[in-house]
Amino acid sequence: MKARFVTRTATTKWSANGPYPGARPFQQHEQGLFFGRASEADTLAELWRTNYLTIMYGHTGAGKSSLLSAALIPRLQEDSHDVLAPGRLLSGWTYPRPALPPHNPYTQSLLASWSPNEAATSLAGVTIRQFVARRTERHGGTVFAVIDQAEELFASSEPGRQVYSRQFLRELAESVQESSRGSLRLHLLLSCRESVVDLFTAELGNGAQFHLRPLDYDQALDAVTRPLTATWRSFAAGAPEKLVRGLMTSKIETGDGTERSIDLDRVEPALLQAVCSSLWKSLPAEVSVVSEHDIRRYGEVDAALASYCGQLIALTATDHDMSSGLLQAWLVRTFVTTGGTRGTAYEGLADTAGVPNAVLRALEDGYLLVAERRAGAIWYQLLSDRLIEPLRHATDSHPPLAGAEYYTESAGRALALGEFSLAQRYAGYALHGLPTTDFRHLAEVYSLLGNLASEQDRLSEAENHYRSAARLFEAVRNTPAVASQLAAVGQMLLAQGKPAAAVEELSSASDRAPHDLTVQTQLAVALWVMGQSRTAISVLTGVLAIDGGNQEALQVRGEILADLGDSREALHDLERVVHRERPSTRAARGLAKAQLGEPGAEKEIEGALEDAPRNGPVLLYAARAKALAGDKATAITLARHALNATDPPLPEHQHRTALEIAGQNLAERY
Repeated sequence: MKARFVTRTATTKWSANGPYPGARPFQQHEQGLFFGRASEADTLAELWRTNYLTIMYGHTGAGKSSLLSAALIPRLQEDSHDVLAPGRLLSGWTYPRPALPPHNPYTQSLLASWSPNEAATSLAGVTIRQFVARRTERHGGTVFAVIDQAEELFASSEPGRQVYSRQFLRELAESVQESSRGSLRLHLLLSCRESVVDLFTAELGNGAQFHLRPLDYDQALDAVTRPLTATWRSFAAGAPEKLVRGLMTSKIETGDGTERSIDLDRVEPALLQAVCSSLWKSLPAEVSVVSEHDIRRYGEVDAALASYCGQLIALTATDHDMSSGLLQAWLVRTFVTTGGTRGTAYEGLADTAGVPNAVLRALEDGYLLVAERRAGAIWYQLLSDRLIEPLRHATDSHPPLAGAEYYTESAGRALALGEFSLAQRYAGYALHGLPTTDFRHLAEVYSLLGNLASEQDRLSEAENHYRSAARLFEAVRNTPAVASQLAAVGQMLLAQGKPAAAVEELSSASDRAPHDLTVQTQLAVALWVMGQSRTAISVLTGVLAIDGGNQEALQVRGEILADLGDSREALHDLERVVHRERPSTRAARGLAKAQLGEPGAEKEIEGALEDAPRNGPVLLYAARAKALAGDKATAITLARHALNATDPPLPEHQHRTALEIAGQNLAERY
């Protein structure tokens, strides 16, 4: 089955869903349509104002993101608090990542979403604490920040992502601890699914906690009726009550031919919105007063939920190259028991059945399933008993129209999670769904494809994608975006061992973004690798004249100076590196100390080797330090390892130095 697409068009205030957004979160501009949560908004606003850490949790579809965007953030903004935009952890993957300095992708995504108008390069390498402190200096007062859908931090099983996840959690914990001591003016609101609360509290502490439950009857009635006050329609007496009761009660067929009644005390907000948007779209244009008869005819809950289940299953199956019929059959077989109750399945069981874990996550994101952690494993079941019969009778349909923007975002999320094949598929769908004249959005997709290829070390392919993105951004005269793409091209060329070509591209990037210190620093690195160390130092000195504390520039200039034997100048730079230093920086500091005969050289070298045992420059600096200490045998061994290193390999000028240390016989072999 092929996915169908809609191209980007200008949106209006009222979509086909009318005053009901459907099964997606409310956005801030829709706050006039958001009802039923006034009490929760009041309580949560007070918790956020008075606590340095507040954790709001609830299961998927409970309305956490809607409450934040359409009620809570506007409420605090009206009180003149400094409230940041909602933060996310898996966003921003259309930006060319190689154009950024070394960074934690979770921190980078969070800060970019908190401050969307700030240049990405100015945020790379910045810690949460530094960002908040800088914000406080500029604006004064306490910073109110949200991390929405924080469960994304634990979504990836890819080892590299998990390393970043642990680093991010430690960084977040440091900021929370400083806030609790009063040394940082941050009030953090963490919004997450119930299944991960313990993972956060174990590191951050309990803070103030708020459990967001589904809607009760009166709240659901408000959420159904009050949005219509902004439209030409209204409900007749008894009609909205019928709809809400339909969401709370149902008859379920059991295996022995009898029926089981369910009577729920809560209404799932996501399902309510799905049913209401279906009703709105089904009503004839001439209906201005919606009666009970209209609810029976156009808003029957089981039919609406069956259609919703069918469309979600069809879209998910298409996205993951599966049969929607087989996926539905598996879901019914797995999550509905013969007695007509909800069954459960853990991720491993699904994987064994040929259903990728990404499918289960997509169905949880789509409010069909809900997850819970038990003894380290993730178990799934249907979101609600109210979905049992609709799932059984899910409408077999084509997948709903999905825009290129949906697929671009999905590709970025899959890439952020390390799900490369899925990211490739989504990006392909996005390209096919965009008109050839939509240069800007095509450029974003090509940039994302560049990131995908770069992550997989397909360097030449990544280079070509970034070049395509640069040409498209050039066509729409987005000069800063062109510069970032050319910087990424330069990094790919450098990684392919083509420093001269890299210098050319990075120089072009610098011409387009002369005030971008990251591009200047990357140009200096390429010049150094090319063997033009003194020119590189000159460029870095210019960077540090503008930003004397620039950590990346200090690290690079310090390494170059240590490499050249200018030990005191090297230490002057390297001792000012206060966070996130690279192993090669630490090894260079050890070399500089060894050159000066200062204590601590051995400790620096050993620590760098432990962190990066296959890093070419680290091994070379270690070899040089050992040679200075008179340990010729170890120096030769380390130099030989440096010559064979791949993570990263030695630049050409350092390659010659390693050959000299390793000895003439080895040199002849090269």
